Amino acid sequence: MREPSRSASEILAHARRSARKQDEFTRGGFHFIAVWDHILESQCSHNAEEGGDVECSRCLFERSLSLPELPEMVFPKNTLTVDFAQFPGCSINFNALDALKMVSDNTLPDVQVAPSSVWQESRQGITGKMAHPFDWTFTSRYAGSIYGCTVEASDENIDLERLKRQEPIGFYAQVTLYEDELADHGTAQMSVRLRVMPDFFFILMRFYLRIDRVLVRVCDTRLLGDNGKDYMIREWSLREAKVADLEHLPSEVLLDGNQVWASLPIVEVKNEKIRPIVA
Repeated sequence: MREPSRSASEILAHARRSARKQDEFTRGGFHFIAVWDHILESQCSHNAEEGGDVECSRCLFERSLSLPELPEMVFPKNTLTVDFAQFPGCSINFNALDALKMVSDNTLPDVQVAPSSVWQESRQGITGKMAHPFDWTFTSRYAGSIYGCTVEASDENIDLERLKRQEPIGFYAQVTLYEDELADHGTAQMSVRLRVMPDFFFILMRFYLRIDRVLVRVCDTRLLGDNGKDYMIREWSLREAKVADLEHLPSEVLLDGNQVWASLPIVEVKNEKIRPIVA
């Protein structure tokens, strides 16, 4: 018997459901959940998703954000979550919507560069179509969404040398939140990576911005949790430099946020301790 034909909206809805992938892992008192899903729709798709009365991702983002434009690629349901396994409801989550809520929707980016014909030409290509000023670099100071936990300043640092040791990886995940090519004048990308080692886990969420021939900026959120401890250490840092000050670096380094970050001077850094709220 031939299967009944399906409408285009039904086919699209099925494809979106099939795109979803979820992995979970538990170790050392922490539970990890990574979710990958489809890219944000270009238009409303109420009828193509869960039903006409359910708000689609496109409508949710447009209602929740005041940005005149979104990044070219947004992954609305991609998430990485760390739960305190012994404390239900206590967690930190990384997602695109909350990250974009921290992008300025009413001021131009704070890009401190000397006027030049190259920059002026590039800037016109990026901002000429904007109805009102906003941070078209999509720079976000987002450091994760906290639930059921306290956050306090801390003097405890993350030992980067410890992270360089070769240890077996029990679980790994990499999740992209959003990307934009800045009208072919560079790139802006936010992604999250997780490694679970025998005695600890480490998360790096990195926002990497490169404006060609102008600026390189990296905002890093590092999160570390040791097995058996009832807290995590979070470090947020901002590094940036003008491209003119990085001319000694090979071009392939400038094009790779995972390489260039170590050559950028630190502008700001803060350390915090995240603990579950115990009733």
